[in-house]
Amino acid sequence: MASKEQLHAVASLCSEYRPIGGSGLTSSTQCPISCENCGHFTKEHKCDIDLVDEILVNMDQT
Repeated sequence: MASKEQLHAVASLCSEYRPIGGSGLTSSTQCPISCENCGHFTKEHKCDIDLVDEILVNMDQT
């Protein structure tokens, strides 16, 4: 399972990030970009399109 910091980094790089109930813009009153705030993130804490691990691997290679 990815850490909260990794989920934030992944979401900031993910082309499929879909904020729940928002436009994708963040402000001081909204939650920061994170997989946990994405429509693709399930209750089981998994990405339903399996991008978290792929993005983490690509981050490690750069």
